[in-house]
Amino acid sequence: PSPAMLEKGKDMTTDQRLRNWIDETRKLSGRQPRRYTSIEEAYKRMQGENPHLSPERARHLTVHGVHQNEDGTYSWKFDNYVRVFPPTGFDETTTTYLWSRITCPTLLIRGTESWASDPVKDGRAKHFQNAKVVNIEGAGHWVQHDKLDEFLSVTRDFLKG
Repeated sequence: PSPAMLEKGKDMTTDQRLRNWIDETRKLSGRQPRRYTSIEEAYKRMQGENPHLSPERARHLTVHGVHQNEDGTYSWKFDNYVRVFPPTGFDETTTTYLWSRITCPTLLIRGTESWASDPVKDGRAKHFQNAKVVNIEGAGHWVQHDKLDEFLSVTRDFLKG
């Protein structure tokens, strides 16, 4: 998580974090996945929520990203429980220490239109010994889908060393 996301939980006690996690998990357990009457309807939703995707990529992700329900409708293959961060884990000090122990070259790719913060601007990148940060213009959070050719070019160049 970004420093801003970590900051939100700093003022909570352990029991508050646990209660919050339990409450959020319970809410998700009762959440019914959205149902679409057709793959076409799901495709339109995919396009609307991910405007950076080409129509071809949106269709591919839709066709392979839905399953048909017993009633003939379609829902996304998605684990709702990923919406809630666990109440425990590594604190910022431990996380940054672990990052600092990574000795191999590290490539961090980010879309400039992603909701995720820039690791150079928020300070995360400085904790890596040998990180290269690449911001890909016009890509959202799914850089590999939004700008596949550019993503592959950057990745191949990085792997060539």
